[in-house]
Amino acid sequence: MSGHMGLDIPATAKSAQAAYEGTSRFDTGILTFTLTRDEAETYLSEHPPQGKWLVPTEAQAGAPAHDFTHLGLPEPESFKKGIRYGSVCPGSPKATESPEPSGAPDMPYGMEDGYDTSGERCVSLYAHAYTPQRTRIYLRAHFEPGISPLPSAPSSSPPAG
Repeated sequence: MSGHMGLDIPATAKSAQAAYEGTSRFDTGILTFTLTRDEAETYLSEHPPQGKWLVPTEAQAGAPAHDFTHLGLPEPESFKKGIRYGSVCPGSPKATESPEPSGAPDMPYGMEDGYDTSGERCVSLYAHAYTPQRTRIYLRAHFEPGISPLPSAPSSSPPAG
């Protein structure tokens, strides 16, 4: 899934999980893993958002439990403390080179961060500092159904021959 999204998973990551759901409207790919706080800061600096990291003013009430709950995790929009988020667009210019915001800088939690990323393949990245030592990274991307090639699962055993 990381290759499909265009973002790497650090070799030091723990508890990596991924899923892909296809629908007639759009496909959704999700990926999550944990890092130490220092590793997470390094990862986030290597994958800056378009614009700036956003921090919610409150948890999104009634956030549908859909994507990450399938992996036994709460949805990132359900957190109020220790979370930041943004749109990360692999292969685009770094945040310091990004355009001015096209919308209000304090958009509601879970919504676009005010940057026009429609021409790019962007991933929603949420970083939740869930303990003083660990941060969970949540990645969510949407793909066009039937156009984007499906990610292939790595083979855990040698092919029969």
